Amino acid sequence: MKFIRLATIAALSTTILAGGAATVSAQEVREVTTDGQVEFRAGGEEDGELEVIPPEVDPDVEIEPEIPGTTGPLSIVRAARMDFGSQVISNQDKTYNMVAEMQPLRETGELVPYVSFAHVQDVRGTNAGWDLQVSLSDFTSNTQNNVLTGAEIELVTSRIQYDGNDQENAPMAHEDGLTLLPNGAARSVMTASEGQGALASSVVWGDQEELNARLTDEEIDIVENDAIQLSIPGSTAKDATTYTSTLTWELTSTPDENGPSGA
Repeated sequence: MKFIRLATIAALSTTILAGGAATVSAQEVREVTTDGQVEFRAGGEEDGELEVIPPEVDPDVEIEPEIPGTTGPLSIVRAARMDFGSQVISNQDKTYNMVAEMQPLRETGELVPYVSFAHVQDVRGTNAGWDLQVSLSDFTSNTQNNVLTGAEIELVTSRIQYDGNDQENAPMAHEDGLTLLPNGAARSVMTASEGQGALASSVVWGDQEELNARLTDEEIDIVENDAIQLSIPGSTAKDATTYTSTLTWELTSTPDENGPSGA
């Protein structure tokens, strides 16, 4: 029994001495730093389809991509359609406002007038810049006077909607009064210089508040968007038919260093 008791006492003594030594050599640590990390890569097909980000939040609309299945990393996700309605044949020079594009409300699907816009998404992660251009073909029909000679479209006013936090990285819009001539050179409508245009950008034509007001005006049958206009000379022969044209939108990764072209 004595042997067991002595052994126990010796063990306790050793523990106390060791604890005392640790107290003497250790220091209090109340702040340390560690590393955190995240790596990003360019978006691609495996990451799913790009979604249109509407430039206006009211009304709340849901807009499909121009080409279903668009995945990036540098893509035109949406482009404007231009319908100038039904007009009376005239021998006077005439300018016609575009009929406002209609988009479905997210909750009900009801179609409402909405601003026109071209929407680009850049998820390359290179900040290399890009240039969005548009060109116009002749307005033609299958009738005797099959070309609207002298017709031209004017992009009267525009603005940029950029969805990045730093607005200094927003691209530039074209100058007011940019003219599209049938079979003429492509014109830049939105340009991101190097260091600009990452994520989602739109060039927008029209004032949504004005469109909303026109919708509620009982005297207005067709809501027009006067930010885009078609001009046709009175001397151009016009048949009683529908004339159609093609707008070609092209996005390049080598923007003009001078930005979008003027009128």
